[in-house]
Amino acid sequence: MEQNKFKKYFLILISFFTITSCQFQWIQNNSIELKKIEFGSSVKDSFKRKTVKYFSTDSSNNNLSLKILNLKFKKQNFYGGAAARAKQIEIIGELEYIFSNSAVKKNGKLKTSGWIPVNETNPLSEMIARKTIIEELEFVLLEKLLEEYWLIES
Repeated sequence: MEQNKFKKYFLILISFFTITSCQFQWIQNNSIELKKIEFGSSVKDSFKRKTVKYFSTDSSNNNLSLKILNLKFKKQNFYGGAAARAKQIEIIGELEYIFSNSAVKKNGKLKTSGWIPVNETNPLSEMIARKTIIEELEFVLLEKLLEEYWLIES
């Protein structure tokens, strides 16, 4: 019985040393280092704070620079029914960007959209829902911007 305990603890100890000596990164770093990040005048502060979570700056290396030129959200109503009233609202988010360094210059426009139903009886809840969907669309645009970065890097 004592020999089984010894083998068990010895195996755990050997496994621990093997894992710690391995150069495996346990925590994945989602932040990408860029040379600098610039924002246009139409970009809100909330989006700037979210961008810093995904992209960090390090001016000492020769990485790409990011310039976010424009970020805007458009509202579009869709009508229907016998009284031709608004039934749904589509929020369209557009992000214009430029990735550049001495060798590469890639500019583009990303678009995403989301839908919410119209709430005529409670317009305040509709405004809150619109604000919430805009925040979610900002994250979706940042995820798409990350994909664009990885496409340029590969």
